[in-house]
Amino acid sequence: MAYINTLGKNIYYEVYGATNETVLLYLHGGPGASCLDFGNTAETLSKELQVISFDQYGVLRSEAIAENEPYSMDIQADMIEEMRRKLNIKRWSVLGHSYGGALSVFYANKYSDSVDKIILECPSLNFADSAKSVAAYVSDYINQTGDSVAIEHCQKMKTFDYQNCDVLVELIKLLGYVKDMKLRTYLHGISYEEYMASFSTAGITNDMWAKSEIHLSNLLQDSAIVDNYLPVLKGLNKPILLLKGKYDPACSNNQTQYIKGLSNATVVEFHNSGHFPRIEEAEKYIETILKFFQKQS
Repeated sequence: MAYINTLGKNIYYEVYGATNETVLLYLHGGPGASCLDFGNTAETLSKELQVISFDQYGVLRSEAIAENEPYSMDIQADMIEEMRRKLNIKRWSVLGHSYGGALSVFYANKYSDSVDKIILECPSLNFADSAKSVAAYVSDYINQTGDSVAIEHCQKMKTFDYQNCDVLVELIKLLGYVKDMKLRTYLHGISYEEYMASFSTAGITNDMWAKSEIHLSNLLQDSAIVDNYLPVLKGLNKPILLLKGKYDPACSNNQTQYIKGLSNATVVEFHNSGHFPRIEEAEKYIETILKFFQKQS
């Protein structure tokens, strides 16, 4: 295991293709999901790129966050930037999945000179909008349960305009009613068992998994997590690539259409994927990213 100390915290990270000149940083989602399921993708991309991935502070293999410790997207961005400096990387591109998409945009906006390109894989750039989309996505399943409390909750999420971090809390509560793990994970082209088999959890303990709960809880004290990051994209004078699973509810149609309207953005849809095109359509995913770098070089 490799660790780097950033802002006084020990962060677990991985480097693939270290001799390659072009650097791509992977930012996982969740919040709190870890980079565990990105290893195979990073290994394949490393034939042409140097790929760096890490578990965010308080997640899985990285140092745990203390309860009520101040934490925010701003702190996350500062940790990423110090990591870049300590690794002696002049500039890198960022690839953010799900919540990591919002973090990528936040970081690129704060440290613009450090970022070349932005790749967004099924991002949630407006959590209030994503929550409505997810509620619609699970609505048929929830209705079939016959659980009146769950049905009422789902209906509220489809119609209520949340303005704060409650939207994320309510979304997690809604997903708790979904026992179908394929649906709950927003998969389409593969089963949940195939998803889990695509990476190794060897050496990962229950205590490691549990750390993510405090990571999320502390991050929810920062209202920036539910900001709308779509308008921020307009101000970023950088090439943007959106990797959109056709059946992914997190990156809603509203968000997809917005990004399609940006002059500096390329949108590629994966027709047999939900939230994880890198696993559901791995070959196309790799090919799309490498072509994006070749075109922009």
